[in-house]
Amino acid sequence: MLGVQPMRKETDVEGILENCRALINQITAALSAEEPFLIVSWVAELQLHLEFAASALEKAAPRR
Repeated sequence: MLGVQPMRKETDVEGILENCRALINQITAALSAEEPFLIVSWVAELQLHLEFAASALEKAAPRR
């Protein structure tokens, strides 16, 4: 496949981490509310995004 560049993994990770920041902001706002609450699916989604980002970064890291 001459001339075809693979998609940059950093872009994927940046997007995932931006989603993580948004979820963290939602969780923080919910916990800071007058009557704190937490939507468990937010925490589960955050964990999924963090695990995917960690996996992508691990694959992108140079091997020693």
